Amino acid sequence: MRTESVDVVVVGAGPAGLAAARETAAAGLDTLVVERQRQVAEHVRTSGATAVSTVARLGAPARLFHVFERFRLVSPGETAVVETGDALCALDVRGFYRWLAGEAVAAGARVAVATHASGVVVREGIVSGVELSGPDGPARVEAKVVVDAGGHRAQVSKRAGLHPGFARFGVGAEYELLAPAADQREAVLIVGERYAPAGYAWSFPWGGQRVRLGVGLHHRDVRDDPKERLALLYREGDELALGVSGAEIAEYHFGLIPADGLAPRLVGDGIVAVGDAAGQATLVVGEGIRISLLAGELAAETIAAALRAGRRDAAALAPYERRFLRAFDRELRFGRRLNHRLASRRGDERWDARVRLLRTLPADLVVDLLQSKLRPGGIAAWYLRRPWRIVRSATLARAALGRS
Repeated sequence: MRTESVDVVVVGAGPAGLAAARETAAAGLDTLVVERQRQVAEHVRTSGATAVSTVARLGAPARLFHVFERFRLVSPGETAVVETGDALCALDVRGFYRWLAGEAVAAGARVAVATHASGVVVREGIVSGVELSGPDGPARVEAKVVVDAGGHRAQVSKRAGLHPGFARFGVGAEYELLAPAADQREAVLIVGERYAPAGYAWSFPWGGQRVRLGVGLHHRDVRDDPKERLALLYREGDELALGVSGAEIAEYHFGLIPADGLAPRLVGDGIVAVGDAAGQATLVVGEGIRISLLAGELAAETIAAALRAGRRDAAALAPYERRFLRAFDRELRFGRRLNHRLASRRGDERWDARVRLLRTLPADLVVDLLQSKLRPGGIAAWYLRRPWRIVRSATLARAALGRS
């Protein structure tokens, strides 16, 4: 068995893993990324919706994201249209991930594709590397720190005893369409029993007459097949003014996202978890890219500081978890509450009432809610200006203010 030694091995070439690898390599650490797919982003498993500020902060080229001008929220009997300006976008997911991989390589990282982390090396209770299977046969990589960015399976974290993994998932099915009749200025989110019981559906344009049409359901809460609901939405999309009638299906995507909330531990001796492997998705519209990128960067900063001090124990890596929780714990808990509201089959009349409520919110507040972001005073200030709405929407108020 081949053996090599590195400072950091990152399992998974998604946004969290690549962001971590870019930063650890830039800090001068010998960094290896291993990816089980034959290419980075060979298969797309996300709708790619995120904040424009996220990709702009990273310096991503404009060709890799498409900005929406407005967001339309549709229930069986109601519609709310929110002018979002230049706040939200859909990524060219494959192009963005590969650009980020290129950034990591330019910083000094190496990326090995078609390579699966089949085991974890543990010595005296400390995670010390991973066992790999790849094109050149089995190998062992000794590492001072292992980063589990391997997605919803969280196999490395489970094998290392960091956390037990996840039991509840959102499951999504999506068509990538060539749809000349679709409005490229408008993203659409759809709720209700017909297309998305215990979940939501979406139509996200991403430039060049391309649209991602998808359905996401909460796997433990329904037995419906998202593929069947997606096919129905595709057939009936023009009844919702989606402009997808006769659109060519260029690709089919399918994926899962953890819906249990944040993992109980993000760090251990010699290991950190980031992205879906840590349960870091926002759970409202599945928008985990923004938080995953930031988590990868926070983890990398902590790893670099710990290794400079000659340490890799859990206490030395704990600042990553503390910083992450300070920054995101409240909005992730808020997102989980809203996720459970989405997952409960409340009937079309109640969905109509919620969309009517959304029409009364200012656009910037709706944009924040879609990302589970809580600006100081945002929801509270809105309620104080409209106290009569508190009785009609107490559930939203409790979730937004962090109450059970």
